[in-house]
Amino acid sequence: MPLRSMTGFGRGEASASGLRVEVELRTLNGRFLEVRVRGLSEYPGLLFRTEEKLRSAFHRGTVEAAVRLTPLPGTAEKSVDLELARVYLADLRTLQAELGLEEKPGLSHLLALGVFQEKRLDEELLWSALESALSEAIEEAQASRAREGQALREALLSECLEMKELLEKTEELAQEDQKIAEERLRKRLSDLALLDPARVNAEISAFLARCDVREELDRLRAHATRFLELLSEEGPVGKELEFLAQEMAREAGTLAAKAYGPDLAEIALRLRLGAERLREQARNVE
Repeated sequence: MPLRSMTGFGRGEASASGLRVEVELRTLNGRFLEVRVRGLSEYPGLLFRTEEKLRSAFHRGTVEAAVRLTPLPGTAEKSVDLELARVYLADLRTLQAELGLEEKPGLSHLLALGVFQEKRLDEELLWSALESALSEAIEEAQASRAREGQALREALLSECLEMKELLEKTEELAQEDQKIAEERLRKRLSDLALLDPARVNAEISAFLARCDVREELDRLRAHATRFLELLSEEGPVGKELEFLAQEMAREAGTLAAKAYGPDLAEIALRLRLGAERLREQARNVE
């Protein structure tokens, strides 16, 4: 399964037993999977099956489905509720007598009160048509999500490769940064007349340990490598991509805080901005 966006649209249509079934699907971004179905409140069994089918097709985001059931012309079957008709007729006759009305209640009055009802459709026949329309809508929505997902993949790939190039430059800069920091600290300690060599070396070692960025660089490289691997993997990877981007932004922030010289600080800032862009884009991936 290629990388997919969480936004898409699909439509499907089918018919059975004189009924047209139309399904419209709209999928939106979301941290978790949320399924909403409209149009099946009279058929709780079909509602459940529809929700289950959608949950098996999508893994992340908000999925909104609108179902329309429309009788085909001349095919609607109706039945009369005789018991209800008798009650209505008795009430109408009582009303006529009480109000002294001349017109007697008749068939037209009963029809206006709705004693004829459409026959409830067989749910299995209805599900056959609904499932067909639903499958068509899902296929169309997934195709649109895949198209947008390809564009997302290219954007994420480009951004992550640029970050990896920056990381290659950062190793040498980090070593230079440590040398600059050590030289400046030695001079400062010398200016303060702290001449004990052992004390000077201890202070410098402690300071350089606090400025050491090797762990941050190792983690950044590992996260970037894993991020690139995920872009070629099958299945839903959006959550892990988002997590890795978040971790890269955090490591880049620590790198910036430890940077002593302006060059390393600038690259750390660029890495953090790149990670934030990755995170924003990853939020759109299923």
